Amino acid sequence: MIAILYEDRHLVVCVKPAGVLSQDAGENSLPGLLRAQLGTDCVGVVHRLDREVGGVMVYAKTPGAAAALSLAMDLGKSMVKCGAEMNRVEETIIRVCYAYGMKRVEVFSIISMMTVTAFDGDGNDYTQSRRIYAYSNNLGRLEQLNALSREICFEHPDVAKAQSELEKINSEEKRFRLSACFGNALSAASFAVFFGGSWRDSLATIPIAVMIYLMNSFIKTKGMNRLFFTAVCSALSGFFALLFVHFGLADNADMIMIGDIMLIIPGLMLINSIREMLCGDVMSGLMRFLETMIIALAIACGFAVPILLLKGV
Repeated sequence: MIAILYEDRHLVVCVKPAGVLSQDAGENSLPGLLRAQLGTDCVGVVHRLDREVGGVMVYAKTPGAAAALSLAMDLGKSMVKCGAEMNRVEETIIRVCYAYGMKRVEVFSIISMMTVTAFDGDGNDYTQSRRIYAYSNNLGRLEQLNALSREICFEHPDVAKAQSELEKINSEEKRFRLSACFGNALSAASFAVFFGGSWRDSLATIPIAVMIYLMNSFIKTKGMNRLFFTAVCSALSGFFALLFVHFGLADNADMIMIGDIMLIIPGLMLINSIREMLCGDVMSGLMRFLETMIIALAIACGFAVPILLLKGV
């Protein structure tokens, strides 16, 4: 039993026995013992004492409202950058704020901007905003972010710990994955056959699909403008398709292009835009739909360049 010297809704002052960790390191550390004794999920470290030293310790029972809101905003921004639909992002921000004691949360978000105002139980309000400059589709990272949001809602970890986990997820470099590369190649080859191409056309799509995967993994992530990247990727795909046919390595350039173009078409973005409009986020849905149409135009222009320059050779 830990001796409690003072306690209110925000903090607890206790006596730390010598030999017990003051940092949060599981149920046998002082924060873990206090959580079990006080019946609260949130025991935040304010300061520390060495393990061998006994003395008075102060722990926060509620996280700082501004820090909690900042965590929710950073998590929401990361989800948008991975391609999440806006209603899911807003719901995540609201749930995270509620998990850390906010009483009311109001969110306004579009694909390039988020503004949130949260109200605590003491009559204070906190407002933060985030600007989103670029985003793409990264479903693997999005799943990690969803798992973190569920952990926050069910376990209420310390804000600093959750923020550290979020930074760890965001700092992971996108690396070459053989399974994803193989999936790209198989998809392109399958679409070429599906739309009437020969087996030679199907094989010709594979090196182009690998090129698209490598460009998407290691060039697009460096901050290149999305429209420019899409146009360049389309143009290179068209050039190689025409060259394969010219040198007798394939039969139909159009079938090769069709197979590889399916890897570039922003289908998920289109689906998300329709879903957002159906869910009532008309502004976000329209903006995403408009961007989808512009990307489709960039794809068309990209493939038109080699066709016009090589004149179908």
